[in-house]
This record gives sequence, C-alpha cells and structure tokens, in this order.
Amino acid sequence: MEKQVQKKEEAKGKPQDAVPAEVVQLIGRTGVKGVMQVRCRVLEGRDTGKILIRNVFGPVRIGDILMLRETEMESAGTLQVK
Repeated sequence: MEKQVQKKEEAKGKPQDAVPAEVVQLIGRTGVKGVMQVRCRVLEGRDTGKILIRNVFGPVRIGDILMLRETEMESAGTLQVK
C-alpha cells in the first residue's frame, strides 16, 4: 500500500523536484488568456545557466524566481520580438 502512495506522490511532481529559475526578460503576452512569455535563467541543477522561454500564468516581474518542473523543453509557441 505504501508503494502505491509513494508512486502517486512522485507522479504529481513534488516541490523538491522543481528547479529554480530567475526571470531575466518579459517577452510579451500571448493567447486569448493573456499568458506572459518570459526568458528565465536556470539557477540550479543539471542545466544551470541555461536560458529558457516559458509561458507564465499570473503576475510576473523581472527578478522573480520560477520553480520549473522540467528544464529540457522550451515553450512551444514563441513570439517575434521587433
């Protein structure tokens, strides 16, 4: 029984599995709901120093710390910055 509970917790993505990333640039709003696209720099883990583009729901500012569940993929849709 304990193994089943442990597997469910792992599938949910525990907070300690998340990797901190600092917002370095606000790119713009996208989509109907106004999701903000940001560039962020990974601060810890295997991909330390990597710059990623992420979609963020809710208010966000430069310097905020995001907790990313994974750092291998970037957001699917990217905006063109003029």
